[in-house]
Amino acid sequence: MKIVTKNHSLEKGVRGYLVYLMDDNGNALECFEVFGEEERLNKENELSETHDINTDNINFVSLEKFRVQNRTYSPLILVFYLQKDLFSNREMIATYGENVKQYLENRGDDVRLFFLPTEEQEKIVCVNPVYIEDQNEFDKLNDLIEDLTNKFQVGVEE
Repeated sequence: MKIVTKNHSLEKGVRGYLVYLMDDNGNALECFEVFGEEERLNKENELSETHDINTDNINFVSLEKFRVQNRTYSPLILVFYLQKDLFSNREMIATYGENVKQYLENRGDDVRLFFLPTEEQEKIVCVNPVYIEDQNEFDKLNDLIEDLTNKFQVGVEE
């Protein structure tokens, strides 16, 4: 037997998990939905002790991998065009990128980010809006880009 835990959601900073007890053929025997790290660890420990499962037989699937495995859609792709002098400091651009990623993840948005240097005006562009079919979704996308532009100071003159 083994335990497979899948991070299936992130809402307002709280992660949701599906904890599966699997047989040796990979069939799910039981599934438990838990929220938060502590509850996840408690459930894994409980199953491990009850069924004598060692740590080699406990697997974890990240939220990103879970979404890819269960995707019936494509994520939005946002391109941040930032002044090229920012890219001379790798640590600063990495920190900036991580902050943007964390912000979007905490909102529950499935977005892929690209950061490109430019000598032109800084901006954020969505490169695959063809997947958006109704006007409300376009409005939400425009609001998201405006929010990111303001929050992360893209194109703001100093």
